[in-house]
Amino acid sequence: MPGSKRNISKKHITNEIYKTFELFKNEKDIRIADFLNRYESALFYDHKYRKIKFSYASLFKLILYQKLKGIKFHTKLTKYLRRNPAIKFKLGFDKTPDRTQIGYFVNHILDEQTKELLEFIATRIEEISEKFGILLDVKTLEPEKPKKKTKERNQYYQKRDKAREIARLFKKRFAPFINLNLKNNTLYKKNQFIDLLIHIGQTRDFAENGNKTFKELRPFAGCPDADTLLYHLKKYPGHKDVHRMFATLFEVVWDMTRKNNLFDMRKRYDVAIDFTEWYFYGDKSSFMVVGKEPDRGTAKCYKFITINIVEAGKRFTLLALPVSALDNINKDKLIRKLLGYALDRIKIKQVFVDRGFFDSKSIRAIEHFHLKYLMPGVKQYNVRQLLKVTPAPSVITGFILKDVKLNLVILEEELKDGKKVKRVFATNEEYDEKDVDLLEYLFDLYGKRWGIETSYRVKKHSYLPKTTSKNYYIRLFYFMFSFLLYNLWILADVLLWLALYGKVEEYHLITSKLFGTMLYTIDSEG
Repeated sequence: MPGSKRNISKKHITNEIYKTFELFKNEKDIRIADFLNRYESALFYDHKYRKIKFSYASLFKLILYQKLKGIKFHTKLTKYLRRNPAIKFKLGFDKTPDRTQIGYFVNHILDEQTKELLEFIATRIEEISEKFGILLDVKTLEPEKPKKKTKERNQYYQKRDKAREIARLFKKRFAPFINLNLKNNTLYKKNQFIDLLIHIGQTRDFAENGNKTFKELRPFAGCPDADTLLYHLKKYPGHKDVHRMFATLFEVVWDMTRKNNLFDMRKRYDVAIDFTEWYFYGDKSSFMVVGKEPDRGTAKCYKFITINIVEAGKRFTLLALPVSALDNINKDKLIRKLLGYALDRIKIKQVFVDRGFFDSKSIRAIEHFHLKYLMPGVKQYNVRQLLKVTPAPSVITGFILKDVKLNLVILEEELKDGKKVKRVFATNEEYDEKDVDLLEYLFDLYGKRWGIETSYRVKKHSYLPKTTSKNYYIRLFYFMFSFLLYNLWILADVLLWLALYGKVEEYHLITSKLFGTMLYTIDSEG
């Protein structure tokens, strides 16, 4: 059999892979089929065997392609080739081999030594692509308008297969950037830690119990225990190192959205800025703990501030920042940092914030970028006095809040019990108080801000693990990791819509739970 008398070193194979990557040195995104088309190896040629209509080299490359794409079954592989004839030709086929021909090649032509080398080649291709920062098969993510409407009974299977393909690619893309302080002699691989983290986030569990349930679900997958996981999360040099790592990961996700043109750079987008809290029950002098309104038995919390795109179906978190006690006072600096970051990536149409930003410093920070804003007004003394004497609807221009001028829009809302209550919005936009639809328009417009509240709820209930740890690094990692998974889920959902229907609608094609499950089970699928 081919392979039984060969003596091709792994070093030689590695050099062959490096040489092939050199052919793509000016490209950051490569199709697997294009890579294998140009990959030449001494393993491919000059081997006599009983042909099954196809050459040894083409079948060898096909099995490599199957491993790199993560396609588990030969039947699915042949269907994939029929749907993508260009890939078939690049791998050296004029006709599509059937599953029995592929199975015969694997089970009767390849010996154990060659099968081991196949695994080694696939692993080295992935490792070297990560080293060069190359994403294999990023074209998988490209939105594609469907050629024809699919039968309803087939939509489920298409959606599932496409979602798994996206999940597999995402995992390959973000895993290299996660630093878990692992040494070369660590018993477990990085992906095993990542899988456990996703699982305990999805089950809203503690590391200890999450480890036990994970082992029950995947007894042969290998899983670090809770102490080992927490040990590595405590070993960061400083909290800024954790934040820098996740800032890079946020950029990786945004880079994927940009490459797939999911946001039109000529268009302007609405964004929302808001705080979110994680209740804390320990010592109030603990690092990064800030005060809050008493609730659920505590007046302490860890606090984060985020900026989100709040367009329907595309509610991405562009950036999240941890908030210290000093930051909590100087909100304007956080606003400038978030808006500066966002404006480097998108054009902003309007900024939505809640009444916690109704102060002159925050408003000046927004206006520094010449942006429009909308927020509820705080009914402080001078605003209350104004509401008493001003009929609704009214637009008060030039209202002075310390050293800034703004417009107050006073509206009257009728409640379900028939009572009427005055509402006030602060803005630098101009509105016509005679507009009969002004109340409905502003409520609908500001309603976009609730998109950020929805995103917080998903992050906390679908991806955030529980912990009683007082170690800030663990808390920070958990929280930022939940934001990362949320963004990946939103991106996957958008890509599914575009791939299957050519458009994006408000409801989700894949739930956050199902997407997370695919992420941590994908390694066991081939």
